[in-house]
Amino acid sequence: MIRAAALWAVMVGLPGVAIGQSGTVRYDQATRLDFNLPAGMARNPEFLANLPKNTVKPMQLQFNTEAALFSPSAGGAERPGGVEVAEIRVMGDGAVRTERISPEMIQMGRMMGFMGGGASDAVAGAYTDLSDESYVEVREFLGRTFRIPEERPAFAWKLTGETASFLGYPVYQAIATQDSTTLEAWFTPDIPVPAGPAQYGGLPGLILTLAVDSNRVVYTATAVDTTTPVATLKAPSDGSKVTRAEYDKIVAEKQEELARSRRGRRNQ
Repeated sequence: MIRAAALWAVMVGLPGVAIGQSGTVRYDQATRLDFNLPAGMARNPEFLANLPKNTVKPMQLQFNTEAALFSPSAGGAERPGGVEVAEIRVMGDGAVRTERISPEMIQMGRMMGFMGGGASDAVAGAYTDLSDESYVEVREFLGRTFRIPEERPAFAWKLTGETASFLGYPVYQAIATQDSTTLEAWFTPDIPVPAGPAQYGGLPGLILTLAVDSNRVVYTATAVDTTTPVATLKAPSDGSKVTRAEYDKIVAEKQEELARSRRGRRNQ
């Protein structure tokens, strides 16, 4: 397994590396939506054309040499994405009208089982202690917030040799596979902090873009500020503290409850 120290040895000759940086990166977190529609809707091209392909949520990563904190951007709300205008035809009172798809409608679609993905595939927040790799993940599920403390996953990154420029920074491509999940990251050694969005990191530089499982979730940096210092970062304290196994059990039980409810309504 290749960790940041080994990758530093590979990249030690790269110019322009600064030490002791801190700052804030803003990301767009785009998460693909998977629809489970009735057969009539699924065969209607006009209906499908205006459905959102993903949700986009503004996030931010605050970092220094000791820690990294990933959280929602202030004032940034999840929104439909992937189409010019996200609309749906709604029947009511014998009439058909067209409505813009709102974040609230997407949440309702998830609860009713008409769509998957979205926020359920992406973390709501994450804190990493870069000195000991301890990690706290924040998840939101059906209006509840959960904190999951554990060790940050270690990724077997491999450099591909591909280079590019992004937001004015030189970036290098690294790929990894973790528990059948494929990752494609572009990181910059000009910001030598082994952090990135959500739980991802461990490279000899900050991750600016990351694609998970062929774009199921994509993190794209939109702005980088390394001139405003970031003071001490603290782990999240809101929500219920649970283990990974406890959280997975809560999700599975609630999903089964919703599935039984849907089956009951269809049989009425």
